[in-house]
Amino acid sequence: MVTTQITENYTAIILSPNRSTDWKDIKRWLIFLSLPSLVVAIGWLAMGVWMILIFISLELGLLSYFMYKVCYRNYRVQKITIKQGQVTLEAGIRKLKQVRLFQRPDCYLIVKEPTSPMETLELSLSGENDNYIIGGFLNSEDMGLARRSLVKAGLIECSSLWWKSKK
Repeated sequence: MVTTQITENYTAIILSPNRSTDWKDIKRWLIFLSLPSLVVAIGWLAMGVWMILIFISLELGLLSYFMYKVCYRNYRVQKITIKQGQVTLEAGIRKLKQVRLFQRPDCYLIVKEPTSPMETLELSLSGENDNYIIGGFLNSEDMGLARRSLVKAGLIECSSLWWKSKK
């Protein structure tokens, strides 16, 4: 998801992954999914097969762990603030911290076009001695929107294959 905030002094472009649910809903889904497994496990336990509890708890524990990791990564945010003399990139999960500071005349938006249908557009901010990939978690539509928003905000776009002619 790409959000743009424009003021007199700066333009802020906020990049975040599209998220269809939050951790609260995932916990409800995990409880709903685990109930049939627990009913089966209790039935087997009543018949004397106690080993099934180990496997059910391992299954549900791993499912919960991986669902948490996926949900946690969906709270990533990158904020690009473009001012008159500098570009600030802040990134983090839930909390933003300053990652890079680029001086304005030397800051470019490097665009790597996909070479096959399986690849997506790749954007990066490049300074004098620094290069930082942005929006790696965005889908292809949002990546195009981020590209247009950054160019509209005043960044100069350069191709990563600048020596090739455009078709």
